[in-house]
Amino acid sequence: MDTIQQPIAEEPKISSFFDRASNIFTSPGTVYTEVAAAPVQTSSWLLPFIVSLLFAVLSVIAVSSNATLKEQALEPQRQAMQERVDKGEMTQEQMDQASAMTESAIFTMGFGSIVAIIVVAVGTFGGTLIFWLVWKLFFKMQAGYKKILEVYGLATLIGLLGSIVTLIMIFLFDSLYASPGGGLLVMNNFDRHNFGHMFLASFNIISIWQMGVVGIGMAKVSGKSQGSSIGIAFVLWIIWIIIQAILGGLR
Repeated sequence: MDTIQQPIAEEPKISSFFDRASNIFTSPGTVYTEVAAAPVQTSSWLLPFIVSLLFAVLSVIAVSSNATLKEQALEPQRQAMQERVDKGEMTQEQMDQASAMTESAIFTMGFGSIVAIIVVAVGTFGGTLIFWLVWKLFFKMQAGYKKILEVYGLATLIGLLGSIVTLIMIFLFDSLYASPGGGLLVMNNFDRHNFGHMFLASFNIISIWQMGVVGIGMAKVSGKSQGSSIGIAFVLWIIWIIIQAILGGLR
């Protein structure tokens, strides 16, 4: 008696990281359709994360090497210390010693690089956690944290493009507050204690693009509608830049 052979299920096709990286800019829906069906590919989040870390450190070194930009970066610290001197919480001598230390090239590059690395790490893993929790709690999504890390990681390539454009604009306009977004409107009279200025500085056109792509990815892996997923992604982003604006004004 002939045995009946069962058809062998084909494993989903998995593109290389470089194919995914290039297509995320032009056809994110296609990329995330594959991501949703295929096993988690660590390279999809690890490589963008490593490149983002390297670029963040290089950006700190580049800014610290420019006298004008370095002065702009250090000015908020000087103002904060001067306020402490005025209140009697710090002596002028202590302020002078602290200023001399913070203005040294080794300190600014070293400390700035550490802060940049922390910001990138928190943004990557913390951002992923928020998206995973929201979709898990409200949409009962089955996808695990690593799958959302893959979605978020690929989208950070768009954010990386935004960082490159921003760095170019910073040197072009000789201002730390230059960016492809609302920051251009206030860069010449920027006040970090002004909520509107802080909000505009965080409102980046390329970040809007990135959040739209994240929304598409979340729709694909959760099986929910693309419109609602993109909408929720934007709501979370708006909440985040409001928090940034509030915290920035308190520093």
